[in-house]
Amino acid sequence: MPSRAVRRLSRKRLHTTLAVAAIALMVPLMAAGMAGRAGADERRELPLSAGWQFHQGDVAGAEAPSFNDKGWPTVSLPHTWNRLGGTATRDPGYNAVRGAGWYRLRFTPPADHAGRKVWLQFDGASINTEVWLNGRKLGAHKGAFGRFRFDATPALRMGKANVLAVRTDNSSPAVPGSPTTDVIPMSGDFFLFGGLYRQVSLIATDPVHIDMLDWGGPGVYAHTAGIDDGGASIEVTARVKNDGTTGQQLVVRTAILDAAGATVATDSHPLTLAAGALDEPVQTLSVPNAHLWDGRADPYLYRVVTRVETGAGQLLDQVSQPLGIRSFRFDPDQGFFLNGKHLPLHGVSRHQDRPGEGWAITAADQAQDMDIMLDLGVNTLRLAHYQHDQAIYDLADRDGVVVWAEIPLVNRTAPETPEGDKGVTSKDFAANADSQLHELIKQNYNHPSIVTWSIGNEVNLMAASGHGVSNARPLLTQLNQAAYELDHTRPTTMADCCEPWPDQPKPGVDVVAEITDLLGYNRYQGWYYDKPEDLGPVLDRLHKLHPHLPLSVSEYGGGGGLTQHTDEVQTGVVYPKGHFHPEELESRLHEIWWAQLKARPYLWGTYIWNMFDFASDSRTEGDMIDTNDKGLVSYDRRVKKDVFFFYKADWSDQPVLHLNGRRYVDRAYPVTDVQAYSNASAARLSLNGRDLGTVPCADHICRWPAVRLDGGDNVLTATADIKGQPVTDSITWRFGGRADEIRIRAGASAGLRTTVGARYGSDAFVTGGTPHDRNPGPEQGKPDVVIPAVTGTPDPALYETYREGAFRYRVPVPAGRYQVTLRFTEPALAAGARVFDVAANDQVVVKGLDVAAEAGGPLKALDRRVMVEVKGGDGLVLDFRPIAGQAVVSAIDVVAAR
Repeated sequence: MPSRAVRRLSRKRLHTTLAVAAIALMVPLMAAGMAGRAGADERRELPLSAGWQFHQGDVAGAEAPSFNDKGWPTVSLPHTWNRLGGTATRDPGYNAVRGAGWYRLRFTPPADHAGRKVWLQFDGASINTEVWLNGRKLGAHKGAFGRFRFDATPALRMGKANVLAVRTDNSSPAVPGSPTTDVIPMSGDFFLFGGLYRQVSLIATDPVHIDMLDWGGPGVYAHTAGIDDGGASIEVTARVKNDGTTGQQLVVRTAILDAAGATVATDSHPLTLAAGALDEPVQTLSVPNAHLWDGRADPYLYRVVTRVETGAGQLLDQVSQPLGIRSFRFDPDQGFFLNGKHLPLHGVSRHQDRPGEGWAITAADQAQDMDIMLDLGVNTLRLAHYQHDQAIYDLADRDGVVVWAEIPLVNRTAPETPEGDKGVTSKDFAANADSQLHELIKQNYNHPSIVTWSIGNEVNLMAASGHGVSNARPLLTQLNQAAYELDHTRPTTMADCCEPWPDQPKPGVDVVAEITDLLGYNRYQGWYYDKPEDLGPVLDRLHKLHPHLPLSVSEYGGGGGLTQHTDEVQTGVVYPKGHFHPEELESRLHEIWWAQLKARPYLWGTYIWNMFDFASDSRTEGDMIDTNDKGLVSYDRRVKKDVFFFYKADWSDQPVLHLNGRRYVDRAYPVTDVQAYSNASAARLSLNGRDLGTVPCADHICRWPAVRLDGGDNVLTATADIKGQPVTDSITWRFGGRADEIRIRAGASAGLRTTVGARYGSDAFVTGGTPHDRNPGPEQGKPDVVIPAVTGTPDPALYETYREGAFRYRVPVPAGRYQVTLRFTEPALAAGARVFDVAANDQVVVKGLDVAAEAGGPLKALDRRVMVEVKGGDGLVLDFRPIAGQAVVSAIDVVAAR
């Protein structure tokens, strides 16, 4: 098995390595007695990456060779014109325009391509693509993600200048009359970038060749037919096409090479192929002492090399594909098994975009993404919600990462038309979904990392949200059957969001469970709905509802802004679609979720949503615009959020000790909990050199409660011993306030500075009651909600939040005399509906308060000031005791009397 260092070096040199490997494969084949005469008829590839002229927008006549494109800027591939996401505001480079984009290229192919078949290959173009060569239309393709090819031979001028014109169109299908009306996806929480965002190349083959028009696939398909007594039986199908004018006597030779390039199995199949005919010979090869592809523990790869030769031994064409020999199964009660061994799958979902690049990412970008995921410790990856570039599947093969592969059938199974809203799936829509499924499976069939084909994601979400009717089962059943016919070796799956409970049916929302072999549930308990502790019980109920269906959690997650922080998690309100997503809450939610998920062995896999923040033009939330911030890593890949290290401590075998809160430097309170993530059994903490003691790291969480900060800089240093290796982490916080001055913004997850500069921390030091925020933030794609302001104060925002109920604050101030200011507003009730007392250290200091009566109605500020004496080290205890209705408070100031 190659070392990790060797494999990582290969990733960094991905294209060079692949090219060298392809050439190197010839040597062992010849040594094994398979040598043919390699001559001018070998397959050749010419990348068409540089020198394109580009124009955003539609232009009449741009397909003509004589069209004047001199004013168009020059671009290189991969390319997209769209640019959005990852910023707090839309900068001057922002471009979310969806529509047509034209590309034109002048190139001269080698003259020795004469007499050969020549193909134009597009690795990915979004969404619809039309192609002209020298004014002749070669064809069109509908779909943003799969590879496609056209026969360029009739239009190509060998050894002469050629003009290639390409029109792409990523128009929204929601626009009436859109050319993408029947092209999936209809919508989704991700932006569909336009353009030639993957590579384009010219490929020359002999007229007798391995099929180039099999849904963009390699034309050679291998799978493990059986593993027995240490050996493996491999079945290989090759599609051989004779585009010549005469019949041919051929030999199809297939070899399996081990990782060192040595031949371990061969087979030859004679073939008589008439002009214009295609045949699919099937060969069975036996590999003795098979070295299994065993996930991250040992991702051993063979290669399958299929050659088409003349009867005289002249090489006509050759294709090389990866082969991983493995067996796997899914059990509804015990989860996933690889090569007969139980393997709990834990990993992430991933989108393919980056800031400034969109989908036009490079091989180096792909390699960096995989390295970050491997550092996290994933052993599985959901490539959502569409077919990704071949590079990431290759990396998953090489690194042993189990893959969930998916087509972009998202949110609905019908067009965004009046008929579609009634649940009617048009023939063109169904055909497009079927074609994208064919592309996904054909192009990725040989990747051993892939264990399941997903035929959709949240297909009834729009109906569940009140937008139309879902009638998904007919199309899903059709796609499921098509997947079986394309590949009987892998089960199907899908991700469901909205299955109604049998006792709570939802009109217009159909149940899609039990169409596919497996099922994933996208569940966001504690973020969009319910409480985070509800996740496990909900999954148990679903498992009981579908006892014979292997289940996974295909999505779970919450937002985390790098610039947004809270002082005490889960005490203040956070709206999932609002402008405040504290990083600390994202961490806490994952702690709660993961404890429940890992305790349920029936789940065959769990996938965090998402590995990286990603672009979504429907989002105006958290600290960014046009961005979904649920990633464990920032959009630009530069920052690993705290929660990244929580999972790394659990999943990775690397030593982990990470102090949380390093981006929340300027602290609001003099007393706070300190937390670290570690795979040590215990960790020690010091503050400015003072030892604060050792605590256990139960479930990889080390917590030092109620740490009192110094004024100024606070250098926190954690140390631990992990498998005999000393590990240290250090961060610096600053506290610019006073130990005897604490201001609390009740009900709020965010702090606030008033017009006079007074700083309030987020809601903290409280038990009981319920937090409220009158400003819920924006709905997706809509402007912010304008709420009535509280009057009678220069700081109405301080009164937007409140805590309600019967509750207690324990404010950690030292002994002394304090002025306590209690800030109230009545949110909605009339006088007499809400009456309560407030006690300080068990002495009633505000009696029978009716805020509405004293302030003169709702939404009017009312402040009460009292003097209290704090004795001993227990701080100040404030009890809010309802008499009629519920007690309420918006802010609390505790300031030493001076």
